[in-house]
Amino acid sequence: MDRKRKIGIIAGIILGVIVLITGGFILYLHIYYGGRWYPGTTINGINVSKLTLEDSKKKLTENFHNYELTVRARDGGTLVLRGKDLDYIVNSGTEWDKLYAEQHQSFVLFPKNKEYSIAYNVSYDGDKLQKKVTESQIILGSEDYKIVEPASAHVKYDKAKKQYICVGEVWGNKIQLQAFMAVLQKALQEARNEIDISDREKYPDVYETPRVTSEDETLKKEISLCNNAALRFITWNMGEGVTEKITPNQISKWITCRNGKIKYDESALEKWVEKFCMKYKTVGKTRMLKSHEKKKVRKVKVSGGDYGWQLDYNKTVEQAKKALRKKIDNSLTDAYIADPSDANTKALTMKQKVNYLNTAFKKDFENFEEDWDPENYTEVSISKQMVYVIRKGKVAFKCRCISGRPVPKRETPRGAFFIKEHRRNYTMRGEDYETFVKCWVRITWTGTGFHPATWQPWSRWNKDLYKTRGSHGCLNLHPADAEKIYSMVKYRELVFIH
Repeated sequence: MDRKRKIGIIAGIILGVIVLITGGFILYLHIYYGGRWYPGTTINGINVSKLTLEDSKKKLTENFHNYELTVRARDGGTLVLRGKDLDYIVNSGTEWDKLYAEQHQSFVLFPKNKEYSIAYNVSYDGDKLQKKVTESQIILGSEDYKIVEPASAHVKYDKAKKQYICVGEVWGNKIQLQAFMAVLQKALQEARNEIDISDREKYPDVYETPRVTSEDETLKKEISLCNNAALRFITWNMGEGVTEKITPNQISKWITCRNGKIKYDESALEKWVEKFCMKYKTVGKTRMLKSHEKKKVRKVKVSGGDYGWQLDYNKTVEQAKKALRKKIDNSLTDAYIADPSDANTKALTMKQKVNYLNTAFKKDFENFEEDWDPENYTEVSISKQMVYVIRKGKVAFKCRCISGRPVPKRETPRGAFFIKEHRRNYTMRGEDYETFVKCWVRITWTGTGFHPATWQPWSRWNKDLYKTRGSHGCLNLHPADAEKIYSMVKYRELVFIH
């Protein structure tokens, strides 16, 4: 037998042995895995490789013996649902048998698909689940876990930024129970071990949501409208280096935006103007006067009257309203938002003229009542029935007078008044009289003034005569004295009556 033939025979024998061994091994595997899951098989993440169907079902049951579902909630909240508390049972069900049968339809030594995902046959007590959930802290809250309601994004004036900004929405952590229960039921059905409901993309309906978010286009338009309406400065130069102004911060308290329109709280604006006017009003203030009714000068307090500074409330209100509604180019507003510099502030400043109903001699913003000229004024003492004309701080002239009779509707008013007019000829009229006089000097608009009274008994004058022969409120003077007073007292000059 030649060498080649021997080699062929030997190779054939070896091949036959290999085929025999391989066939036997395959037959062994076929027999072995005929009752087992193929190697490397996992079902829903459970390794059932090489297990019999029954053993795999037991492993499934054991795998869920201590089953727990952990729920990750917003703001660090958690809820752990234990299977034992819910009578939770996971069975393989018919799906398990179907999958096993499908895998063993034909023997495959190296199957491609060994990882399977199927639905479990799950059962649990729904009432117990409901109770566990509704009594949990992520639903009821606790000392350590506060339930926060969702809040819509909104427009707000920011003092530090000097403009309106969008205050972002608050998502909160208040759960919508019905939607949450549906998510839990699905997770239990899938026998999941953990879910994170704080993920808004995966679970958009579990929590109550804000009605308006910061991405809302209407909100963005509202910011622009509010900024254009509020970013302006309305100023009044009060003199003496003092300026009063309405600022964006103040305006922000008066405006609201509804349906794309700005609405002003006119009542609040009017109250601001009233306070503004009262701040600079000196009419009626109590003033200290160095009285000259005795040889030794003494100080007396005089209150009331109409002398002093007083702003025109109605005109000031109209100024403020007009300035608030004035249209401003958005480019000026945008420039200020980008850079609230002095130049950009000036571009949004509206200067107003100060309108007065009444004025005084001077302004003293530290002592408002010191608004008169202490060197030049007129003093009337009711108790002494005397008139003193002060010039350059001294009594330049004094004379007797007879004031109003001290009975209702006839008393001479007390207070600080300003001289309102001079008339050479004037007819005084009252309910029961009509009298022509010369050298009339008006002190009040209600009819009180200096004038001569030829009918008074000057030869027997005394300081108590006014109690019986007093006027209807005027200051009766001797004709010669009336002429002097007429020439000495000046228009708008202060007259103290005390």
